[in-house]
Amino acid sequence: MTSLRRRLATLAARAKRRLDRYRRSALRRRYARGSFRTARLAGAGAAAPDALPVVMALWSRPERAGDILAQLDVQEGAPPLRLMLWNNAHGQDDHYRRAAATIGGGAVASVELRSSRTNFGGLARFFLVAKLRRSGYAGPVVMLDDDQCIGPDFVASLLARYRPRSIAGVWAFTQRGTYWGRDEVEDDGIASYVGTGGCVLDATVVDLPGFFTQLPDRFGFVEDQWMSYRARVAGWSLRKADIPVEFVLQERNQHLGMHALKDEFFRYLYNMRPDLEPR
Repeated sequence: MTSLRRRLATLAARAKRRLDRYRRSALRRRYARGSFRTARLAGAGAAAPDALPVVMALWSRPERAGDILAQLDVQEGAPPLRLMLWNNAHGQDDHYRRAAATIGGGAVASVELRSSRTNFGGLARFFLVAKLRRSGYAGPVVMLDDDQCIGPDFVASLLARYRPRSIAGVWAFTQRGTYWGRDEVEDDGIASYVGTGGCVLDATVVDLPGFFTQLPDRFGFVEDQWMSYRARVAGWSLRKADIPVEFVLQERNQHLGMHALKDEFFRYLYNMRPDLEPR
């Protein structure tokens, strides 16, 4: 009987894993179409037509919610900000709700939240961009990470770097044969990689062929490389934006356990397009 119970438990666990993979895949396809709702935490009515989307994917630093919103709310020289949050840690929603309730009268015109019981990592930020595209938006999108502290002119300075079919960001490098073989780039210099946190990009990036459908789920948490690669394949411009930013609480980054995975993904990508491999 003990052997039978173990076998049944193994079969049940296997069936659950299959069901979880199917559910995750189905959700990813739906979210990639921008087919979901967000909860409005601040701001009344529809987003202002001139609002600049600021997109964030959240997971491990909910205590930073108040600081992030405060820093965004005092931005100067930028359009009204439409802050769009995707929370991969469903149980932490209250942190963001409380933080949003404290703003008003500043640069942040509205705050929206999508809470997910499934952790899609940084790829989730592009689900929000897909939602923007579904509504017809085709302009610049600013992306931030919750470990970044920004000054009051950060958004305006970043927005000044925006061009159609381009990505500009504070975390940008040229690479030499591996993901980790990186060289610094001067301000406005051409890069082979731009990180998602602290960048401004053309919202139509999610329209690039295969942006969602060709990314293996195994690499869904290294979406920064995928974004940079797909943009380069499409002939987009990737550039450095040398704008001051401070990083905090980096010990909680999801990527800390992905050192080998990042290099594996680099090889995976440029084995498909060796002509584009940075050297």
